[in-house]
Amino acid sequence: MNFIKYLLIITLFCVNYSLNAQEKTSVSHELRIKALKKRLNSAQKDADSLKMAQVYIKLADFYKSLNLDSEALKNYHLAQEFHIEKDTFFIYANNNIAAIQHKLKHFKEAKFYLYQSLKISKGLPFPKGLATANTLLGGVAEKEGDYDKALAYQEQSLVIFKMLGDSTGLAITHENIGSIYEDLEQFDVANSYFKKAYSYEVNPQSDLKINIINNLGDVNRKQGRFDASIRYTQHALELARKTKNIEQEESGLKDLARTYADMGKHKEAYRYLFEQNILNDEAFKRRNADLVSAMEVLYHVKESEGQLVLLKKQNQINETRQFAILISSVAMFLMFVVWFIYMKKRKRQEQEILEYKQQILQKDLESKIAQEAALKKEIDIKISALTNYSLNIAHKNKMLSDISKTLTNLKSRNGEFVKSKLEGLAKEIDFDLVNGNEWTELMGFFGKIHPDYFKNLKEAVNMELSASELRLCMLLRLNLSSKEIASILHITPDSVRIARYRLRKKLPIDSKTDLQGYLLNL
Repeated sequence: MNFIKYLLIITLFCVNYSLNAQEKTSVSHELRIKALKKRLNSAQKDADSLKMAQVYIKLADFYKSLNLDSEALKNYHLAQEFHIEKDTFFIYANNNIAAIQHKLKHFKEAKFYLYQSLKISKGLPFPKGLATANTLLGGVAEKEGDYDKALAYQEQSLVIFKMLGDSTGLAITHENIGSIYEDLEQFDVANSYFKKAYSYEVNPQSDLKINIINNLGDVNRKQGRFDASIRYTQHALELARKTKNIEQEESGLKDLARTYADMGKHKEAYRYLFEQNILNDEAFKRRNADLVSAMEVLYHVKESEGQLVLLKKQNQINETRQFAILISSVAMFLMFVVWFIYMKKRKRQEQEILEYKQQILQKDLESKIAQEAALKKEIDIKISALTNYSLNIAHKNKMLSDISKTLTNLKSRNGEFVKSKLEGLAKEIDFDLVNGNEWTELMGFFGKIHPDYFKNLKEAVNMELSASELRLCMLLRLNLSSKEIASILHITPDSVRIARYRLRKKLPIDSKTDLQGYLLNL
């Protein structure tokens, strides 16, 4: 209990500190963007296309660091428009566009730009751009599940980075290859590549170094080398905390929880999982706040630009008025002509002012859309919490089942009175396993997140579903495996398979349709 209070106090302190730091960061970001915009205006006045392209690249890189992907993409494309020559500058922009498309899971678009980069890099030649493009193509192929192609691209990248003597590139590529072999469950090979990646990354506290150490811990866990896994993960956790890298710290806590769970040390596993959940909430709030802050900075910058344009237009109107007064004193005839011209210009300028105001309102709408996206992310976190809750039920059921078996085994070693007491205690535990109220709480929690799910399910089925079948549908909707479902329902995996078969008969699907996919799309 004291441990939980301690973590909550630390979390509150970190949130308050983060809010103060965020205000300072927002001001710094706004100043940075304004400075780049000023350089861009200067380049536009000088009609210097190369300088304009360079500033657009810097703006794109900055927006990319703020996770404002749409603004980053727009500025990379603008840079290419002002510098159409197919050179290293063009390849740099192309690879960054592809990296953002890869991040957004737009793999087709990412490959389009990367194939361009490959062709241009080979023609120049530009080895660094070629190696980067191959690395990114390997990442796309891995996401698409084409591991042979992914390995081929990464191996080509590896050869080029070795030729260039680029240690960071070698570290990244070895780590990527290790991840592919880890997906293929060739853990010994994956482990060797992660170790090579570790040796190539020279910065002992870089994000890449910490990530490699975390990967070493995870692959050792999958090999059953729990002591080595804990050493690596603890080391990564210490570096993450030292460098204030919350994402890597969260990854380290999650890996430690998994390792201790695999070792059967559920108390330690739960402790690290609890720390990870608290840190996850803090990281989510920070990312959410950073995104909103970045959108606000962008909005303020564009609002300032709009106000500046409005001010210029207003000055033009004032100048026009003064000119009209001056001319009117010269002659009445000329005053009529000037007045006519003035009214015409004024109408056009007021129309332009109205359009700029509409643009400001549009930016405000985009800011609100970003906030809605942040709320959607919060819902995704709650779904993750629901899944964790169901796994905790499985953990409790397993623990109670083990206690029941132990007590049952002890009954033959004592007298009649002890035997009777132990039997009664075992029955009470078994009764608690069957009649716990966790299902009521879980169904209620599930209903809040997916309010129309059971209604849609009942409308789709051919006949009425039992309570156990409704539970099975809910667990399948949570995307749990048969093994996890068996643990939660306190039955064997074969029983889960039979239950799935019977459930399939009641649903309007054929034998080729994936049951879990159908329930996920309801």
